[in-house]
Amino acid sequence: MSGRLTRLITRNWPIKLAAVALALMLYVAVAAQQPVTQTFTLKLAVLAPPGRALLEAPPSVSVLLSGRGSEMLRLRSLRPISLRVPDTLTASVWNFSLKPSDIDIPKGADVQVSDISPRDIAIRLDSVAGKDVRIVPLVRIVAESGYAMQGGLAITPNVARIVGSDRALAAIDSVMTVPTEIANVTGPFTRTVPIDTTPLGVVRIAPKEVTVSGDLSIIHERSFAGIPVESGAGALTSFIVTPARVSVVVRGPDAVVQRLTRDSVKVIVHMPGRSVGAAAVYAHLTVIAPPGIIARPVPDSVSLRKRTGRG
Repeated sequence: MSGRLTRLITRNWPIKLAAVALALMLYVAVAAQQPVTQTFTLKLAVLAPPGRALLEAPPSVSVLLSGRGSEMLRLRSLRPISLRVPDTLTASVWNFSLKPSDIDIPKGADVQVSDISPRDIAIRLDSVAGKDVRIVPLVRIVAESGYAMQGGLAITPNVARIVGSDRALAAIDSVMTVPTEIANVTGPFTRTVPIDTTPLGVVRIAPKEVTVSGDLSIIHERSFAGIPVESGAGALTSFIVTPARVSVVVRGPDAVVQRLTRDSVKVIVHMPGRSVGAAAVYAHLTVIAPPGIIARPVPDSVSLRKRTGRG
């Protein structure tokens, strides 16, 4: 009986073995195409801003992936989830919600992120402070011959926000731009200039660049004659001034100079240090003119003598 059973089992054994192998292959092939799910445990790689540190290690994250079995076999491991804390953060806790796009799936892998746990992450950092400081533009304007700046140099913004430790911030009252020279302009101009962050060390700043603008205009010169010499508080009634009226030469942007009138300027006498008597003494003159205008008196000095009862 046992011999008959043995012959039955071993009869055509190569064919039977091949059939078993084929069945296994078909099973594996079909199973590989069936949808399956698999959980991966990933580390969080958190990059803190310069000068700040994490107070505790970030938690691990469980990621549930779904896809065909053949695709899952390709995923031996996944890269850690990389997160960068914003440089502008001043709080001690950064809350972040993970999205499927944050999971680094190998290129070409046909799998989907079905779940992330925990999804909401709280990253604790050491505390910092922040304050606003003035931005000083180190910008030199090289005007073409016959041109000059109309008004001043405008900077936008003129205040920056710095973030760092209390001790580091206490030593900073202002920041400067990178030294910049602007040339070959003959009209309105706008330039973007970076802020010099080298002296700040680990202190962070925003923004990191500013916009400077200005207007170079053609220089024009004209003269006004017969401008009275005064003291700054009115006419010099107690003195005899020679000459009592002078010319004023003004120089500046064409559009501004053309709008000037005789009333736009005043000639002021600077009284000498010693008292003025009957003998004449010389006094220096200056001109008060609108901003952006260079003005000079001609002549630049007058003689003064005390007015007596006889004139």
